[in-house]
Amino acid sequence: MKKLKYLILFVFIVFVASCSDSDKEDNPPVSSNKPVLPKKELRGVWIATVWGLDWPMDDYNAVSQKKKYTDYLDLFVQHNINAVFFQIRGMADAFYDSKYEPWSKYITGIAGNKPDYDVLKFLIDEAHKRDIQFHAWLNPYRISTRANASASFPDLDPKIPKGLTKDYEKIRIYNPALPEVQTRITDIVKEIITKYNVDGIHLDDYFYPSLSAGETMNDTEEYEKYGKAQFDNIDDFRRNNVNVVVKNIQKTIIDVRPDVIYSISPAANNNNNYNILFADVVKWTQEGWVDMIIPQLYFATGTGENNFNRRLDWWSQFTYNSHLAIGYGIYKFGDPKAGDKFQTSEDLKSQFALATAKKKVKGSVLYSAKYLTENKVGITDAIKEIYNEKVLLPYLGRSKAELPDAPAHVKVNGDNLSWSRVDGAVRYAIYKDNGKGQVATLIATTQNTSFKLPVKGVYFVTAIGKDNAESDLSELVTF
Repeated sequence: MKKLKYLILFVFIVFVASCSDSDKEDNPPVSSNKPVLPKKELRGVWIATVWGLDWPMDDYNAVSQKKKYTDYLDLFVQHNINAVFFQIRGMADAFYDSKYEPWSKYITGIAGNKPDYDVLKFLIDEAHKRDIQFHAWLNPYRISTRANASASFPDLDPKIPKGLTKDYEKIRIYNPALPEVQTRITDIVKEIITKYNVDGIHLDDYFYPSLSAGETMNDTEEYEKYGKAQFDNIDDFRRNNVNVVVKNIQKTIIDVRPDVIYSISPAANNNNNYNILFADVVKWTQEGWVDMIIPQLYFATGTGENNFNRRLDWWSQFTYNSHLAIGYGIYKFGDPKAGDKFQTSEDLKSQFALATAKKKVKGSVLYSAKYLTENKVGITDAIKEIYNEKVLLPYLGRSKAELPDAPAHVKVNGDNLSWSRVDGAVRYAIYKDNGKGQVATLIATTQNTSFKLPVKGVYFVTAIGKDNAESDLSELVTF
């Protein structure tokens, strides 16, 4: 019996010791001797621009476009949202001056027309002013769509070589099988991260196209030329074509701007990812080719195969070496066709509660921005309740976090809290202590080394690095 007890104790010790460094950094252990930092979370919103869905909504005036965007950001600040995933390239077009593709028609109303302001710089700068991360969202292959085979695709821009494209009944894409396409998509990412201070590169769930009934992928010629010698079947060839792009984007990011977070948002059903879209998401996470996976769990809670909790359980187990955040379909709430559970905001609260209980989950992303402004069935009110406290972004790096030093020389003069600058820190977090062993309250973040305190209490400060790694606590001071 004693041997069994010792064995159980040994297993427990090994388990505790095996916790990852990033988990320790994001979720500090409870101590009875000092305050506990609140859990960090990514809280993001997708802003869709294809067809002008969320922005700019067929508004081609620069002044009102800018206001629409800053109104979104101000709403996000009110709800403690700390990241935007903005679609800057949805149809082989660009919200920036690109040598590879034309200016998006969704900005000026005419494809290729240059707007009178640097759109992407404005979008990034306004987000950063509000301490909101900016993730540049790209669709890797899609060029254009049409209603059916009898309709015409829009004219192909001269910047895009016709030989790199492939047409299907309802969609024109960059041909994933061509080495030139694989290089081109990687070069597009390199152009973005070289020219603009984005915090992340984000791909959505469109890889190989999901075709109409009876339609075939029509890539036998490419398989014969590029894949037959290496792959036993055409499906593995297709998956490898996508793998090359996914892997090379990360390599480019590491070579050019290693601070950039690389995320992908796959469909909820991984069988469809693997067999229809030829996206081997599990392999990407096992190999560590993607920093963060954000599956689109746009379902209600329940007991069937397509329900939120079942998909959540699966993704919580099979994202391996990638961080995990959850995509929520807030667009369904208040839609009569979506089912009974989407007719109130209660099921969203249940979804968040289930996800929060998963240690693997680092945050959430909401689809999409305009539904927060509509507040159907009180969905925005529910988000405000769920995100009721400010939080810091988690560390989403590829290796062990290198923590900055803790701020020193912390003192209070009147209502002014001050401290000495820390090498490598880009921001500082100010916390109010709620007692030993209790979770502290994040009051604010600042780039300065001083802060005006709002109320009496006990305070401390931490330093935050460029990658969101957070230092240990400073000494506590009383105001």
